[in-house]
Amino acid sequence: MGYAHFYPWQLATKQFGVKLTHKLDQVYDVPKLQAECNRIIEEYSPANQFGDDHEGGWKAVCLVSSGGDPYEDRYLDGVFTKTPVLNLAPYMESIIDGFPGQTARVRLMQLLPRENIFWHFDGWQSLDQKDVRLHIPIVTNSEVQFQISHEDCRWLPGELWYGDFTFPHRLYNGGDSPRVHLVMDFVVDNEIKALFPRAIQDSVKTRRTIRKLCARLCQLYTAKRYSHH
Repeated sequence: MGYAHFYPWQLATKQFGVKLTHKLDQVYDVPKLQAECNRIIEEYSPANQFGDDHEGGWKAVCLVSSGGDPYEDRYLDGVFTKTPVLNLAPYMESIIDGFPGQTARVRLMQLLPRENIFWHFDGWQSLDQKDVRLHIPIVTNSEVQFQISHEDCRWLPGELWYGDFTFPHRLYNGGDSPRVHLVMDFVVDNEIKALFPRAIQDSVKTRRTIRKLCARLCQLYTAKRYSHH
């Protein structure tokens, strides 16, 4: 049974035709990614994510972070450094280095089986704002349910995807194995924007208006959910 589509922010983004994801042309070597992923997880146990958007099982280890600490998940001073994790992942490092412009935070993110990430939205991870966030799925399964507002995201290993995570999003891993993505943030500049079709770049005004509405609706919903805990 799939995720529902009746939340008010989902109705808003669908009604106004807001496009929240985009598949880019690049395709990556899945066996290489998975081999490096296994080495990293064995050597560096991913740490639990902070916040109230999950109940455990959502973990990460940084490949690029503030200060070069594999477990420093926060944006601190805006200076990002490669971590020792990349010593185990030359292929991932070549992928990161292959993007234009300035690299911000890069993480290997894991969601364990039968775990949820609840509805929430991020502050500035959008092509319209400070950082653009790109995902490369490494390990996934057919029971993963993933939505960015009204869009159901079926992202396959080795693909490269953009998602506008300033809109409400959620995730459930209904499978028997962890779901792992390489999640890369890059500072928005003209070179990064050039990776995207004109239609996405030119619809900023609509997204800005609907984003504010969706954020407010999601805040009201999550406040109500937490009050029942």
